[in-house]
Amino acid sequence: MSIVILLGGSGANGNAEHRYLAQQFLDRFGDKVSRIICADPPARPIHKRLQRLIKRGNFVERIARARYPGSYGPDAEHLRRLLLPDEQTPQMPGGDKVHVVASHNSEQCQQLIAEVNPAVIVVYGTAIIHEPTFSLAKLITLNMHTGLSPFYRGDSTLFWPVYFDDPEHLGVTVHELVASVDGGDVASTARIQYEQGDTEAHLFCKGVKAGATLYLDAVEQALNGTLRCQPQDLSMGKEFSWRHRTVAAEHQVMAQLERWAAQ
Repeated sequence: MSIVILLGGSGANGNAEHRYLAQQFLDRFGDKVSRIICADPPARPIHKRLQRLIKRGNFVERIARARYPGSYGPDAEHLRRLLLPDEQTPQMPGGDKVHVVASHNSEQCQQLIAEVNPAVIVVYGTAIIHEPTFSLAKLITLNMHTGLSPFYRGDSTLFWPVYFDDPEHLGVTVHELVASVDGGDVASTARIQYEQGDTEAHLFCKGVKAGATLYLDAVEQALNGTLRCQPQDLSMGKEFSWRHRTVAAEHQVMAQLERWAAQ
């Protein structure tokens, strides 16, 4: 029974966290991993980008972001050093198993999946996956969410427990992928521990490593028929989007991490 992996990131080779997860699956499952499909969308024409910018609005925050010296989210190079310290050149592992599509929701991607008729589809860090892509698995499509569901769902969900001074809900979730964002039945969760001096990058990498272990075990259970998922009570948490993560919120999180370090 085969496994197909759908990975996001900023290009054909994904980001460090995507390459890390792919390698973990290859190490555990070997030839059962039949395809690793990455998305590298074509650049939008200028007029389309302008239309999208106007539609999204939020211009005050965009000006603040343009003036802010930090990046949106943890620095990519910092993550690479923490997750893949021996990596010389960013390269998605898997050789000829790796395919690149414009979108995971495209007919091309769906055809690549259908050709190998996978038992399990594994998703991490992609744009929202729609039907029929996520229903092409014979057994189940799973997603790894670097946040503790149902408490923190959506975007930057290891950022928000820091913002709300809520270290008890730093964690990671593996769940069934369904139409609602991070809303599927939960296969497993793990909490991660803040340690003095941790940055957002450290917390994120802890989440990726803990989540990878959960993910491998969940897929093993799915393949041998022992996986049991539990419904979420979505009233217990909140879903965050990129709009919520403002420059002011980032300053708040940096200040909160300094307070935690001083305790």
